[in-house]
Amino acid sequence: MSKTGFAAINNVNNPETSGVSKTVDALNLANISSAGRVVSIIMDDTHPSYAKLGGPKSIGAIQVVDIKKGTFDYSVAKKNQDYKIAYPLYPGIKNYPVINEIVYIITQPGKNLTTDTSNIINYYISVVNLWNHPHHNGLPYSAGSDSPANSKNYIDTSLGSTNKLTTATGTIKFGEYFKERSNIYPLQPFEGDFILEGRWGNSIRFSGTAPQKNNWSSEGTQGDAITIIRNGQTDDTVKNGWDFTTENINTDASSIYLTTTQKIPFQAASTNYFSYKENTPTLPDQYSGKQILINSGRLIFNSSEDHLMLSSTKTISLSSNSGLNIDTNRVVFQTENIYLGTKSATEPLVLGNVLETLLTDIVNILLDISQQSLTAANSGGPIPTLNQKAPGWIKTLAKLKSTSIPLIKSKYNFTA
Repeated sequence: MSKTGFAAINNVNNPETSGVSKTVDALNLANISSAGRVVSIIMDDTHPSYAKLGGPKSIGAIQVVDIKKGTFDYSVAKKNQDYKIAYPLYPGIKNYPVINEIVYIITQPGKNLTTDTSNIINYYISVVNLWNHPHHNGLPYSAGSDSPANSKNYIDTSLGSTNKLTTATGTIKFGEYFKERSNIYPLQPFEGDFILEGRWGNSIRFSGTAPQKNNWSSEGTQGDAITIIRNGQTDDTVKNGWDFTTENINTDASSIYLTTTQKIPFQAASTNYFSYKENTPTLPDQYSGKQILINSGRLIFNSSEDHLMLSSTKTISLSSNSGLNIDTNRVVFQTENIYLGTKSATEPLVLGNVLETLLTDIVNILLDISQQSLTAANSGGPIPTLNQKAPGWIKTLAKLKSTSIPLIKSKYNFTA
């Protein structure tokens, strides 16, 4: 089987060597004398060297062994091994390695420089990109053996092994809880890209339109800026762990896209714009231009101290498949026109105060007529048909006046 990756380089430089020695020889040929293999990293106060190396100041410090001094795996390393201590070089950028990765080591002034001008300590600046993969770049050593490890992963396969990931023994140790995953794919780069990739499928891409190269470049001029923030990539049962992938706003776990001229094939959960009489918004997957798209399983916008404000030159569209709920103490709509039920509504809303006054006047008039009907008479005497019905009219009208009319006017909902 043809070998690929770092093993292929090894095979060219050292055709007579194999296994672990081949990897080490390749590193030596590359003259990486200032590189060390991580055997431990201090992440919290549970590490045995936490207090000895300065407590909180030791966070991020690593124990490394020179790549020329052994090919053992950390899981079986001897306690008396000659370790070096190296600290993160950059104070504001943290990129911590995992066990069994190779890091560049440089010596620079230490904190005691003011009292000792010769004071220098070791710093590490980067993980060596052995496998060109963001998940990890650890060396797949099987302790005490030049044969491939029993537990195969995507790195073993890149070394020429035909086996896939199994549950057999011999798993490489990367940390106390860091477990290798075979479904993390590196991002496919495009010309001019600046990409930041985490180990778990999270990334930030600063890119531009690359015509016909990806799903966001169907429109726009070559080089028009786009920024993509992605957390949780799309799983693909067809891809291998070393295959490259691109972002997909519809299937990645959470995404933020900042565009200039691109058209994003975004499948919105609801595109119901029936309430619009005119100037209906362009469908999300058809719009090309400056926009910000946010997509995830759930979105929460919260203002903990002041207002949450939405402002738009055109309209604000709220579209959902299940409903719209507003829970608050007061709702104020200040507008020239309100249409309820349908955009074609023609029936005006009732003015509560005016209607109350009108109905009260009508009821009072009817009450007066009913009162007069109690004793109504003509030249021939009483009018039985009115006299008998008047008490019932009076009772009904009195009840209507005392209970129903005030209820017509809402205490909470108002219209101009």
